[in-house]
Amino acid sequence: MLLDTPSLTIRFEPQENWLWVHWRGAHDAASVFQDCNRLLECAQQCGCTKILNDSSEAYGEWWQAAEWIGQEFLPQLASAGVQAVAWVNAMDWPSRHAVASTMQYARGLTIRTFDFDELEAAQQWLYTVPV
Repeated sequence: MLLDTPSLTIRFEPQENWLWVHWRGAHDAASVFQDCNRLLECAQQCGCTKILNDSSEAYGEWWQAAEWIGQEFLPQLASAGVQAVAWVNAMDWPSRHAVASTMQYARGLTIRTFDFDELEAAQQWLYTVPV
């Protein structure tokens, strides 16, 4: 366990060399910015190549951070060595919209991202992504 707060849990899975990131509760652009920076620190610390980013229990309107995530944060993750992010969608419509907005800004990166509705499908995709 690298981080465990009410809004975010980050665990390193050494056998897969990925971070399991679990977002929970209400989020807005400020909390997303803060927690993304925590996530970046953990990725740099572990040297992981993949992230399982589970937003299924997150809610709120944080779409204002979407452009920053796609154009700045994801490239920072790529610079830290992350090559793939499987993103499990939130069931909350505003958060789901924010994920979709982020994906449109994440084009042209060396990092591969894909969004999923089910955790199992996201895990299976990460297993198949060559690094």
